[in-house]
Amino acid sequence: MSKFSLSNSKKKVLLHICCAPCSACAVKMLRGDYDISFYWYNPNIYDRLEYKNRKDSAVNYAKELDIPFYEEKDFFYNYNNWKNNSLEQCSLCYTLRLEKTTVFAKQNNFDFFSTSLLSSPYQKHDLVKQIARYLADKHKINFLYCDFRPGFYENKNLLRQKGYYMQKYCACNKSKNGKI
Repeated sequence: MSKFSLSNSKKKVLLHICCAPCSACAVKMLRGDYDISFYWYNPNIYDRLEYKNRKDSAVNYAKELDIPFYEEKDFFYNYNNWKNNSLEQCSLCYTLRLEKTTVFAKQNNFDFFSTSLLSSPYQKHDLVKQIARYLADKHKINFLYCDFRPGFYENKNLLRQKGYYMQKYCACNKSKNGKI
């Protein structure tokens, strides 16, 4: 009898992704130890073309890496609806997206959830971590915390060389106009 098992013993992690460049660090750090799936839910992205460019890039990156890609069912892009409900505040934005991620992860039997928001040096890292931990407790699922920021620029540049879309601002209209 062989001492090697053919079954996959890696834990499953659902990684909320906001864009391909931010997900690159997370993938590089997690891929050896976890089975990663991407989750796309980003109603905060302004405007429709920016939303399309980021999503298309994320889908293509998932295909390149052969990573499953999920997105929120019944979601139709409507930035104005998001803006009216959130007032474009970072904490509300993080909470909205991570709550959907957490619920999806729980409903689909993932061992963990995490987010590529923890990759960007431009995000409010401690706030993202605090919200994710709160949601993990609320929904009784494990939050996989990693500081994905080391290597952010290196991985972003690798994707840039491959022709992936590179955004110029966080996502919402306020960030586009330099007000966040």
